[in-house]
Amino acid sequence: MIPICISTVNGKGLPVLLESIKQYAPEAFVYLRGTERVVSGYKNARLIFGEPRNFGDDYNEVIDDALKYAQACIVCNDDVVLTPTSYQRLLEDVEVIRELEVNVGWVGARSDYVRPMQNIRYNPDGDALEMCRFKSEQFIRHASAIAPIFAYISRDAWHHGRFPPINWFSDDVSCADLNNQGYEHFVSSAYVHHIGSQTTGDDSKQLVAASVPWVKEHRPQYAQRFFGT
Repeated sequence: MIPICISTVNGKGLPVLLESIKQYAPEAFVYLRGTERVVSGYKNARLIFGEPRNFGDDYNEVIDDALKYAQACIVCNDDVVLTPTSYQRLLEDVEVIRELEVNVGWVGARSDYVRPMQNIRYNPDGDALEMCRFKSEQFIRHASAIAPIFAYISRDAWHHGRFPPINWFSDDVSCADLNNQGYEHFVSSAYVHHIGSQTTGDDSKQLVAASVPWVKEHRPQYAQRFFGT
């Protein structure tokens, strides 16, 4: 089965996430990174201990470990909750996408709190968020970038698009790097509830500002697209 990779800083949402995995994806082995004080024992998990650094480095460590043994994994934020169909539906959609004979990069679940393209209230016709359910939520959608709050990545794609050592925009850099190498990203019809912004902090302006220097130095071709400068 495809393992689930989680990294946590404060563990605030972790108990609910792990319980949802236990209930709705009991067959999935979990790779879990965090400090000993916030990560307790979990029966079906490999625990990796370390002090918080940044989203990219922390997730790279746990994903690299999982992909030593698996051909793919699901990258999961510590602040989401699975539904009964999240795990199975995501993997089913991956199989559908593979039939297109494309280089599959990220395949991310929809949610109620995520970038607009993945949001369950995204209106593809009006480019706006709405309060009514759209039929389009039932279908797979092509996307230029994915927020990996609950997202599939193969070993091959991962080695071409690992996260940079930053918090915010680490996923944007990974997606752009993969796009440039011919990989395509997709939004799945799978859904997870996202309680939001527990992984790297709540101050969006500070998180953006902290990522700007790395992107401008190491990926200057993305700076205009990401920051408008």
